[in-house]
Amino acid sequence: MIQSSPVQDTQNGWGGVPEVVASGSAWDIGFAHGSQIPNRIRTCVSNYERLFQETAECDWTESKNRAATYLPSLEEKEPDLVEEMRGIAAGAGVDFLDILALNLRSEISLTNYSDGCTSIVSQNPTTKEVFLAQNWDWVGEARTSTAFFDIHKTGTPRIRMIGEAGILAKFGINDAGLGVCMNAIRSGTVNKSALPVHLAMRRILECRSFDEAFAMLEKKGLASCVNLMVADRGGNFATIECTPKGLAPIRPEPGSTTTFHTNHLWSPNVPAGIRDHPSKNSFSRLDRIKELSKDQEVTVDKIRTWLSDEQGTPVSICRSTPPSAKGIERMETLETVIMELQKLRLEVSFGKPCLSPPIRTIVIE
Repeated sequence: MIQSSPVQDTQNGWGGVPEVVASGSAWDIGFAHGSQIPNRIRTCVSNYERLFQETAECDWTESKNRAATYLPSLEEKEPDLVEEMRGIAAGAGVDFLDILALNLRSEISLTNYSDGCTSIVSQNPTTKEVFLAQNWDWVGEARTSTAFFDIHKTGTPRIRMIGEAGILAKFGINDAGLGVCMNAIRSGTVNKSALPVHLAMRRILECRSFDEAFAMLEKKGLASCVNLMVADRGGNFATIECTPKGLAPIRPEPGSTTTFHTNHLWSPNVPAGIRDHPSKNSFSRLDRIKELSKDQEVTVDKIRTWLSDEQGTPVSICRSTPPSAKGIERMETLETVIMELQKLRLEVSFGKPCLSPPIRTIVIE
């Protein structure tokens, strides 16, 4: 367990959410990340200590032990990402395995439970603009450990993203106009020699096109099941059901320029031997986002309206905590992310979008 510490976060950020600004080598970025928001990282560890116990019946010592079983492969194949995580730990004054366990949250926890995100990617057929967006549904305490990131590692694109303190990647866009969103998938299949979900998201954001990112995912493979929605400013995009046995991309149906995802596998090409265990509301949310966006020319305002939809509440696209919910079922919509890839523009709001919260607009210049 992380103990209290007199160290203070140095970044004030927006809406009470700090922003990490870091550049240079992997170690430089990690140390800046850790030293700028040490308290928020410690809060994130405390949050996941509780969540792993609830979702995987796994205390923090066991969580770190499980994370450590992935380390030999990561040290061999992804040494710079390991170096960055070591830098985060040093900067924040926590144990390296605390940071590794955070970055393996999907492999430790979401093989037992999935979160409730709804995502959409679309190209406006008239303007050719590409939009990538999602609601992030997760437990309420996670709002105390989010952070903005402005990362520029030497030799890779500059990245702007919103994520969780201590974790290398989440939802974001880079200066090449490539973006990524994520929907968790509940499945027990894992491959400890492949790339963990959140490290895969970081590797995507270090690519310069959809094709480069897809080839990277095919080569490295995924350690656990997840859906990654990837798009570039040139209009090449898909929602990709990633499994330890291979990838199953889903592109728009003929006559459409839009595709979507929630928290279940629905590609007809999911590799044999993969089984997921979704909640019923994943199917209803997928049907609803399809219905809302059908035959629509996408804009930011339309996406925000769709992601504000409360049909089927509390387990709607814009999700509220169900009455008397316990454990992971306490999920609610914590934030909304909308990207305009040609404009290198990212909008973020916190809380349920149906309540019209303030919006932060980030533009990579």
